[in-house]
Amino acid sequence: MRYRFWPGGALPFLILLLLSRLWLAVPPALAAPAFLEDLQYRLAVLAWQDAARVRLTLQRSGPGRFVAEAVGEPQGFIKVLTGERRERLETEMVWRDHRLLPLVYREESQRGGKRHLKEYRFDYPRGRLEMWQRQEGQGLVKKWETELVEPVYDPLTAFYNCRLEILGPTREGETGVIPGIPYPRPEAMEVRLGAKTREGRQAMVSLVNPVFQDARGQVFAYLDDRRVPRQAWTTVFGITIRGALLPESVILPGGLP
Repeated sequence: MRYRFWPGGALPFLILLLLSRLWLAVPPALAAPAFLEDLQYRLAVLAWQDAARVRLTLQRSGPGRFVAEAVGEPQGFIKVLTGERRERLETEMVWRDHRLLPLVYREESQRGGKRHLKEYRFDYPRGRLEMWQRQEGQGLVKKWETELVEPVYDPLTAFYNCRLEILGPTREGETGVIPGIPYPRPEAMEVRLGAKTREGRQAMVSLVNPVFQDARGQVFAYLDDRRVPRQAWTTVFGITIRGALLPESVILPGGLP
């Protein structure tokens, strides 16, 4: 994508999103912001050990406000295979009620000359969640809305709430359910923590509302002591995709400043 890691683990359900979409966006040119976190992954598919790169960053945008962004760049043959499709995920978040809550979550993709954008707006004072979609020649048009009675989470906000041990399971063998955006129908992510091994803490994320018709959409990972997925893998249409954290990554040392 992306979202609980130790001992309560920041679980890599976000990585499921990123691993299952090899065409993630080419990162925009970076000015020189001070990232609180900059996680960079190399994805391997079949014989291609560097099929794509995925980058997840977290920045502070103001007092109690943060922006998380997930971008990626297919490499070589995979870039040609995906038609050079580009995607970007971004969430504006606020620290409120002892957790991160999404304010605006965006999914943007480009392929050829076509651009697609969905924007989910969380209106807590009115108790409304709206989805706006870009229409050619019209800009953003509201396409859907629902009541926002209880908090729901996009993948990026959920990922960082898990990193802070606010959502998800906290002990080995536990399973937690995280409510996702209920569009086009309600969905949730099941997160399970496993044993600690030489490779790291085992974790598994399963989409209750399957992304694929013939599978639940599961991702497995090994987490380090700083609750970061060092390795992650999933199977898409019978093909295993593996992600490995690169050494140039910058990891959030503790809680949010």
